[in-house]
Amino acid sequence: MNDPYLILGVSEDADDAAVEAAYRGAIRQCPPERDPQEFEALRGAFEKIRTRRDRLAYGLFDRTPPSIEDLLERAAPAGEPRRPERAVIEALLRRGG
Repeated sequence: MNDPYLILGVSEDADDAAVEAAYRGAIRQCPPERDPQEFEALRGAFEKIRTRRDRLAYGLFDRTPPSIEDLLERAAPAGEPRRPERAVIEALLRRGG
């Protein structure tokens, strides 16, 4: 996943306190000793959207294309009964729509 909002599990209109609370909760669940790669993803996501100013800059200037996982998560969160399969999304992306 590339989207820091999805990585931390916060909405795009979250305030500084909500972002920090989500980050602290996530690192309690996944400390660096358990999974260093996941911890680095959490840390990187937090660094991108830590403050209101960072969130504005991310929204204005970050042009990283979303990953397939990001698209699937935005379309229907995991567990939703009608979530499209990854293969279906990949086929749609390959043919252009």
